[in-house]
Amino acid sequence: MRLFIALDLPTETRTQLTALQARLPAGLRPVPDENMHLTMAFLGDQTEAATEAIHEGLETLRAPKLTLGLGGVAVYGGHRGQALALEAEGEAPLHELHDRIRARLRGAGVQIERRRFRPHVTLARMSGQGDPGPALATLSTAQIAPFTVHSFGLYQSTLHETGAIYEALATYPLG
Repeated sequence: MRLFIALDLPTETRTQLTALQARLPAGLRPVPDENMHLTMAFLGDQTEAATEAIHEGLETLRAPKLTLGLGGVAVYGGHRGQALALEAEGEAPLHELHDRIRARLRGAGVQIERRRFRPHVTLARMSGQGDPGPALATLSTAQIAPFTVHSFGLYQSTLHETGAIYEALATYPLG
C-alpha cells in the first residue's frame, strides 16, 4: 500500500482554496477538492504489517489542536512536473507535530525520506516545462484565513490514469 500521513482541511478552507483555483490561468490541473490536504509524511509503499505498526504508533500520539493559515505561494518540482502550492503558516506547533509523527514512524521501524519539512497545500499541477509565472502572479497576495486542525490521518494513495485517489485508513484526534 502506498501511504502518507496528512492533516485534513476543514470544508470552509477547501472552499476558499477552490475559489483561488478558479482564478488560475488555463492549462493547470487543479487538485480536486477532496484531495486537498497538508502532508506530514510520505511513507511510500508499505506492507500490511508495517501499516499496522504505523497505526499502533500513531493512535497513542497526543498533541494539541493546531491553528494554521495558508499564504505565500511556492512552486515545487522540476522537469518531471511542478506543483503550485500555498505554504502553511503556524510554524512551531506544526513542526512539533511533524517531529512527533516522525518519532512514531521510527519506532514502528519505518524509514522515511530525510528532506526538509516544507508544509504546504498543493492547489494545482503543471508540466515541468510550464511557466509558473502567471500563476504565481495571480496568487502572490493569496491568504487563507486561519483555521483549526482537529485531527490528522493515515491515508492510502492509489494511482490511476486520471490521478490519485486517497482513502483515509485511520484518523487520529488532536487536542
